[in-house]
Amino acid sequence: MIKEITNHLIFWVGFFLLVVLVNKLFSLSYWPFYVGGLIGLFLPYIDHLVHIFIFKPLELTSQRVILLVKSKQYKMALNLLYDTRDERKELIFHTLLFQVIFAVLTFWIVSSSGSFFVKGLVLAYFLNLTIFNLKKVINNEIILEDYDKSRIYFAVQVILLFVFGILI
Repeated sequence: MIKEITNHLIFWVGFFLLVVLVNKLFSLSYWPFYVGGLIGLFLPYIDHLVHIFIFKPLELTSQRVILLVKSKQYKMALNLLYDTRDERKELIFHTLLFQVIFAVLTFWIVSSSGSFFVKGLVLAYFLNLTIFNLKKVINNEIILEDYDKSRIYFAVQVILLFVFGILI
């Protein structure tokens, strides 16, 4: 779990440094952008909680996590969630439809919002979705009908990520 968090933080630091350099956001007054980015980095993991507590509470893993949370063993519950993350295939925030809708919303927010907190939040969230798709491409999993279309979709997602970063 620490390795995955470290990897996401490395991607986040690298990307946000690039955005800061390109857009010249050097002033300390841009702190909401960084705070929003940190929150947005971990926001997609809420999808696992929604799956466990709302959509599939009767699955064995869900019942085990719920039992651990009720007994206030939060660290063990987080470890169990992490160890069984590959079992949850029907995560709403990781579907292709959600990602396309979120890309449109990200463009809208980044290009028109005045809040740097919200811009950092959606940009980091989009970065995290891109990292998830990078893992799928590396592991030869398909996002679309075949592997070539999945690679093209991933490439478009990376290009959009950098375009959104420039629009800040």
